[in-house]
Amino acid sequence: MLVSEVPGKLRVEWNSEGNTIVDVWTKYSITCEEFREAVLKKGIAFAKAHGVRAWVMDAAQAKGAFSPDVQKMIETENFPTFAAAGIKYFMTIKSGSAITNMSIDKYAAKLGPNGIQMVEVPDLKGAIAWLKAHP
Repeated sequence: MLVSEVPGKLRVEWNSEGNTIVDVWTKYSITCEEFREAVLKKGIAFAKAHGVRAWVMDAAQAKGAFSPDVQKMIETENFPTFAAAGIKYFMTIKSGSAITNMSIDKYAAKLGPNGIQMVEVPDLKGAIAWLKAHP
């Protein structure tokens, strides 16, 4: 189910089987305003309303890297907001792009201080299996 979208860049979806939000990225050339609206407003509101405990970032098809402003926003706003909404796990499906993966690794280091556990999974099926094994 589609929760929000930034056309050509990001789809924020709800996966009912895993009761998780899934960000499906195609391009990281997103503005802070687009990110806030799609993820921190619409995505978090949906997550709170449905008791979501995990957020999956699917970067398998993503290209590029986040701008420094978006990186900073993710580090300072995104993860504290996730934690306040009850998100316990941030799951990543990495890209085939080394540059994109470096972007993921840089901000994922900020999860721990917010009390969120990072879990790398090969795909959405793996994420759902992991969540079922860790109720």
